[in-house]
Amino acid sequence: METKVELNGGRKSKKRPGELLSDFGMRILSLILAVVIWVILSMTQFPDTTKTITKIPVDFSMSGTAAEAKGLRALGYKDKTVDVEIKGMNYEIGAYDQNDITASVNLDQVTKAGTYQLDINVKSAHAADNVKFLSVQPETVEVKFEQIQTVDVKVTDSSPNVAAEEGYTLGGVEVTPGVITIEGPEDDLKKIAKVEAEYLGSERLSDDKTVTTGTFRLYDASGKELDSSDMTLSDKQASINYIIYKKVTANVRTQFADMPPGFDISSLPYSLSHETLQIATPQLDAAAEETINLDPISLYDISRGYTINKDIPLSGGEYEMSNIKQIEVKFELDDYAEKTFTIKAGKVEFINVPEGKQAQLDTDFIYNVSMIGPADVISGLKASDLRAVVDLSDITADGSFNHEVKIYSDTCHNIWNNGSHETSVTVGALSAETHVSSSSAADKS
Repeated sequence: METKVELNGGRKSKKRPGELLSDFGMRILSLILAVVIWVILSMTQFPDTTKTITKIPVDFSMSGTAAEAKGLRALGYKDKTVDVEIKGMNYEIGAYDQNDITASVNLDQVTKAGTYQLDINVKSAHAADNVKFLSVQPETVEVKFEQIQTVDVKVTDSSPNVAAEEGYTLGGVEVTPGVITIEGPEDDLKKIAKVEAEYLGSERLSDDKTVTTGTFRLYDASGKELDSSDMTLSDKQASINYIIYKKVTANVRTQFADMPPGFDISSLPYSLSHETLQIATPQLDAAAEETINLDPISLYDISRGYTINKDIPLSGGEYEMSNIKQIEVKFELDDYAEKTFTIKAGKVEFINVPEGKQAQLDTDFIYNVSMIGPADVISGLKASDLRAVVDLSDITADGSFNHEVKIYSDTCHNIWNNGSHETSVTVGALSAETHVSSSSAADKS
């Protein structure tokens, strides 16, 4: 409808309200008529049509299925899409896109572990629409299902480029977590023999250091790396603590006990299986060299053919780097001899007798006193060359006691008593009638 414009003194005349309303109504009516005509044409001239819709996402859900109830899990499944060709009334499907079609995997046949070729079901998202599906590509999807279990495995480190500086050693490695839980197919879990937290950084250490890594590698019993793509690890990262120890050269020394006065220990022939040791200590400020003393060996125990093993005395956290646990002390006494003597009671000396007391042997002799030393010395040794001394410094009361007797020579400083001796001694108050056995009495006898 045209609107005429009349010139009136150079000005356009305004439309009346009635004319504006009439113009708007006509526009609305034209739109309605166009839609009606399109519907009529769609239903008469073009009653149905076909259409292809691509990249429709496929929904994969195990919720509420028998597979879920039996503890099965799909392995290796990745998000998929399908392309569909549909047919229907043009006015219904003409504007269809990916949001108007739903696709899902049918899990009805999955009841136990195995690999299945599963159908992909598609349908219209609008239940009232009459849509026919001419094709679905792909029609199926292959999915593997496994029974899922968990296993706990110790974690060790793999640090091929980490070492200690010269004079130090890598004394230990602590991995946290020390044990990791792995979830996956039961058959695959059975193959796991070792889990390593791998760190490939290059380090030269003279002090402790901790690093982190997110790389875990799984190996079977033969050392072959396993595919862990179907497994889930309880931890994503591990910390590796490298513990540095100081290297110390230790000189081994032997100690002796129960030596007679004046004994020449340098005359005793023996050898050590190891005279020096390499010790690793966590004390990083320790000296590079030290002396360690073995526990004392009693001279009473040493005889021909005698050998003894002694533990290595180490401080807390230390260890011997060659894994030596004991030192063998071997006595080389092939040229030594033994000789047995009997000591008379009158030859026994008492020292450190309590004041106002006296002491005496309860027997007349000390028998089977075996002395050992170089053969040429022992061959000429006589009972008169020996001293038998009882030290009563530990006695305060009267009575009869079994007490050690030390037997040795004042002149031969390379012989010793093979075996300890005890004798019965009585200590009591001084008495004129009681025989007193003392050093002075022994000298007069």
